[in-house]
Amino acid sequence: KQWYQRRVREDKIMKEKIRRKEGQSLAEIREKRQQDEMKKLAEERRRQKVEDERARKAVLEKIKRDRESRTAESKKPEETPAPAPAPAPVKKDYDECRLQLRLPSGEALVSSFKAEDTLGDVAAFLREKHSSLESFGFMTSFPRKNYQPSEYTLSLKSLGLCPSSVLIVSKQ
Repeated sequence: KQWYQRRVREDKIMKEKIRRKEGQSLAEIREKRQQDEMKKLAEERRRQKVEDERARKAVLEKIKRDRESRTAESKKPEETPAPAPAPAPVKKDYDECRLQLRLPSGEALVSSFKAEDTLGDVAAFLREKHSSLESFGFMTSFPRKNYQPSEYTLSLKSLGLCPSSVLIVSKQ
């Protein structure tokens, strides 16, 4: 019986020693794995750093070349032909003139006339619409111009009122 108990105790001690050795070896394996991962991360960081440095140098080199080419271009006499002058804007031939007449009362009267109608025709139209106006004159605000009765025989087109303008009606 003692012999059996001693044997059981020795077996337990042996199993405990094996368990401890296995635990130690597992701990060593884990530690080694962590060290390997740390080495890989460090290597990856170094590689990334080198790659970033190469990219930075490439960008700086490109900036330098661009700067040199710009200074060379600015020093180089102009070899490119001068751009052709822009064609003069073609004046359209308007056959209708839209006028806004600003009355002394502040009212605005909008009407369309033929481009060949005269300023006298506009005055007649205004007398017809507003018989309360007895004597009046026309002027534009921009460019500032007062129209004289001698200009009432000129066409709206020749006065530069086409295609549309604002005429201010002033009492005289």
